[in-house]
Amino acid sequence: MKKRNTLFLIFISLFLLTKASPNDSISTIYKDGEYISYSQIRVYASDSVSNVVINKFVSQMCYDLDGLYKWGLKGMRLDNEKDELLIFDFNTTKYNPKTNILKGGGDVKVTGITKIPNIYVYTKLSERTHSNGRKDVHLDLAVPNALLNKLNGIFSYIPKEKNKSGFFVLETHIKFGWFFNIFITKNRYKKIMEWRIRQLILNLKEESEKKENSLK
Repeated sequence: MKKRNTLFLIFISLFLLTKASPNDSISTIYKDGEYISYSQIRVYASDSVSNVVINKFVSQMCYDLDGLYKWGLKGMRLDNEKDELLIFDFNTTKYNPKTNILKGGGDVKVTGITKIPNIYVYTKLSERTHSNGRKDVHLDLAVPNALLNKLNGIFSYIPKEKNKSGFFVLETHIKFGWFFNIFITKNRYKKIMEWRIRQLILNLKEESEKKENSLK
C-alpha cells in the first residue's frame, strides 16, 4: 500500500509540474466522445492588471458583445467569416445576474450541407478569486442544444512572480450534439476549435501586456 501511495504522489507531482511548465502550450485528448483541451500562455503583466482584463472580458461577454469582438474575440472567426467546415455567426448575448445564466445566440452553418439558425447556448457563469491572486472563471452549459451536448470551460490566471508575470490557463471539456458529432473528427476539432481556444488566451495576453506597458 505504501508503494502504491508513493507512486501515486510521484504521478501527481509530475502532473502538476507539467501544468506549471513555463512553456506556452495547447493539447487536446479525446475520450468517450468528449474533447478535453488544455492551453496555457505566459503573460508579462501584474496580477492586478491581468485581473482587470479578465473582469473586462467577463463584463463585455455579458453586456457588450460588439465591444468584445474588437479585442477579446478578435481573430476567432465567430462573426460569419467563411472558408471553414463550420461557420459561426454568434451575434447576441443576454445575461441574467440573478441566475448567472448567460444566453448566447446565433447561427451555425455546415459548409455545403445545412444551416442551423437561431441556436441558443445557455451557460452558467461563476467566478472565484483565491487569496494567492489566482482567479477562476467557470462557464458551464446549462441546457444541451443541437450544437453542444456538454461544455465546461475553466479559465484561470495563475500568478508566477508577484506583480511581474503569470499564466493564463484555459481548460475546456466539449461534447457536440449528435448531428455535429457525426463529422467532427479529432483532426477537424483541431481545425475548428483548438486554434480558437489558443487565440482567446492570446487576445487576453495581448490586452494585459498592452495595459501593463501603458502604465510604465
